[in-house]
Amino acid sequence: MACVSLGDEMQAELASIELELEEVEQQIASLLDRQSELNAQRTRLLKSLPDPLSSDGTSQSPGSSQPSQPRLSKQELQSYKNADFPWSKEVQDKLGAMFKLSKFRPLQLQAINLSMSGKDLFLVMPTGRGKSLCYQLPAVCSKGFTLVITPLVSLMEDQLMYLESVGVPSVCLNASSTKEHARSVLAGMIDKDSPFKLLYVTPEKVAKSKQLMAKLEKAYNLGLLARFAVDEVHCCSQWGHDFRPDYKLLGILKRQFPKVPLLGLTATATSSVVKDCQKMLCVPDTTTLTAPFNRPNLYYEVRYKDPLNEDSVSQIASLIKSRYKDQSGIVYVLSQKDAESVSTELQKNGISAQPYHANLEPSYKSRVHKQWTNKKIQVVVATVAFGMGIDKADVRFVIHHTISKSIENYYQESGRAGRDDKPADCIVFYGYQDIFRIATMVVMDHTGQQKMHNMVAYCQSVDKCRRSTIAVHFDEVWDDEDCNQMCDICRQGNDYITVDITKHAREVLQIVNLAGSLDEKVTPLKVSETWLGKGPAKRRQMIRVTTLSRVEAEAVIVHLLLLGYLCEDYSFTPYTTYCYLKPGRKAVLLKSESHSVTMKMKRAIPGGQDSPVEPGDVTSADSVTLLDVNDRLDKTDKNHQNQARKEREGCTEIPSRDEPDLREREPAVVEVDVEINFTEIDEAGKVRSEPKCVASEPLKITPKRKSTTPKRRRRQAPVGGRVGASVPATPPLISSPSRVSIISDTAAEELYDLRSYYNCQLRRINYISHEHLQEAHPGVLTCMREPFRNLRLPFGSTITKSARDLWTRVSIRRKLIQR
Repeated sequence: MACVSLGDEMQAELASIELELEEVEQQIASLLDRQSELNAQRTRLLKSLPDPLSSDGTSQSPGSSQPSQPRLSKQELQSYKNADFPWSKEVQDKLGAMFKLSKFRPLQLQAINLSMSGKDLFLVMPTGRGKSLCYQLPAVCSKGFTLVITPLVSLMEDQLMYLESVGVPSVCLNASSTKEHARSVLAGMIDKDSPFKLLYVTPEKVAKSKQLMAKLEKAYNLGLLARFAVDEVHCCSQWGHDFRPDYKLLGILKRQFPKVPLLGLTATATSSVVKDCQKMLCVPDTTTLTAPFNRPNLYYEVRYKDPLNEDSVSQIASLIKSRYKDQSGIVYVLSQKDAESVSTELQKNGISAQPYHANLEPSYKSRVHKQWTNKKIQVVVATVAFGMGIDKADVRFVIHHTISKSIENYYQESGRAGRDDKPADCIVFYGYQDIFRIATMVVMDHTGQQKMHNMVAYCQSVDKCRRSTIAVHFDEVWDDEDCNQMCDICRQGNDYITVDITKHAREVLQIVNLAGSLDEKVTPLKVSETWLGKGPAKRRQMIRVTTLSRVEAEAVIVHLLLLGYLCEDYSFTPYTTYCYLKPGRKAVLLKSESHSVTMKMKRAIPGGQDSPVEPGDVTSADSVTLLDVNDRLDKTDKNHQNQARKEREGCTEIPSRDEPDLREREPAVVEVDVEINFTEIDEAGKVRSEPKCVASEPLKITPKRKSTTPKRRRRQAPVGGRVGASVPATPPLISSPSRVSIISDTAAEELYDLRSYYNCQLRRINYISHEHLQEAHPGVLTCMREPFRNLRLPFGSTITKSARDLWTRVSIRRKLIQR
């Protein structure tokens, strides 16, 4: 008793702590909303000033709340925007002559001047805003060469193709380089005539090639090593996305060559990630320039996958053929296998598409890249191996077949679209099972699970501008009016209702807890299937089946996961990782009757899987129940409908496993339709079967212990090709019956009785067996076995086994006759 009391006290204390934590979280959310409002007001005021500068002397772009922390004074930093440096004329000439540009984009000139003056610099700029020019142009105007560290071979090839087209000599060293090519490049590094201006290498090459480091040392002593450019610098930090272990070793560059300026570039990094990267690269006091994240020409949209068929390739193919005919685009997928299968399906639909992933031959990848760039193929179906830095101006669409692992990944990948500043679409297809597929891939990352949850929240949001969600993630301020209806939420209107899902949350937790009590683990798919009334019968009997549609049910489960009422549980094997669901830290709060859980849902579920809520029923501020007065049913599942109807009519409730419900209930009527095969004998003496549907009389379910089997009707057997003669009510079972007597007499009787009984007692038959009740509840056992007496079941066998054997025997006989 003492142990039980102590456990209760601990549970109560835990519930109190969780409740207080939730209150704190609500206060934090309220404060963050207020902070966003104040920052938006400050941004509008800063925009009205001629030259916005932050109060602490750091440069800050309009709309950005992430300040830089340079050692330069604000007057010195401001001076780098001018064009009065010794190199300014050459820079301007090369800009037009080589790169065919007439002017700089925001922050480009300032970054180039800082780099040319030998300053270390971090540049955070959205994709498509010209980060590459900030090291390519200084390289052309400087003595020697610039060493560029990039994470992907596809990025190298993309840069080299572009530089070759504008006449800038550049080379690369990677795993596919031949010995002759590597030898010539290493020799060129110490050539005073500088045969190339840019040398592209991977971080692995810097970390593992002693020969490369030796040549860098000689070039440094000769004054030929102009600068380091670390592209996608966020890969240095374990807290960022796409972490690469070899990036951590790049700190050796500043330690070995302290006088060489370093330029770090990224499109996706929070302030904490930038500081971590600066520390990794040994430049903690460097200048940081941050541009606004927003690209106004991109339209962001989330589409829900069909819950009954999550393969969205047909939808993607239809979209490309109708909206993006003859326009270039990228379809991002999650795995190499998906890249192959999706590209094949698109080809079958008449779309010129090719896969691109890391496991392909380098020559094949280069060919696909060039063909796509030259518009010989329309679509590249790619993994993240085809992502960072890909520079093709006329990409009109980027479609994600599966959600990205993080908002950073999605922003980076979707940023491939619309680099020519013309309208382009960024569409992500969002499916329930994709969430947990990705969860098994990011489980070992430091922040992988939280980043994945942020991406899911982005997709599931129905009330926030898509750009607003991205801005909050990147520590920036956003005013929804600036979206200009360039996302699906702002364009379609955030018409949503606030829903009370407390009852549904308890039902989901009941399923998860039930699995735990049975020492079982339950996958997210099994949770949703069980809640919808599908899956193993034993589990359906012990929980309350929901009347929500599949889309709504899955949305509720995901919402509970994001809030912490559920959490992932992983099982690792040598071959794969499995994801299960278990109660989260907030699950204990649902034990309190006063606790409530709310959720925002659209009035009409996209895709038409659900009946929309008519306008005017409730206001967006109202709290309503998720079910309407008619208890909308999932009409694809007949068992689901029957369960809901029985509950409304006050029929038998489902007994729990531990406490079988023995209370008497009010009688209820169940209509039973029975299909019986009657046979005819034609003139040739052959047997013909003809199915007929006969409705049985209403079956009364009473608390009395007597048979619930309805009285048998007299059946009319075919005589001479006509139905006329009566069939004996209870024909005897014979050991070697003829084919005619099987179907006309015995089989028809057994099928009739079996189906009548199954319609009423199926839930009990599958769960309450002879072994379970023979000692604990003999009275119930007697009541349960009573209906089977007329079916001549073997004495002593279990009810479940007997019923299933009978069903199998009749089914086999029917199949034999129908052959």
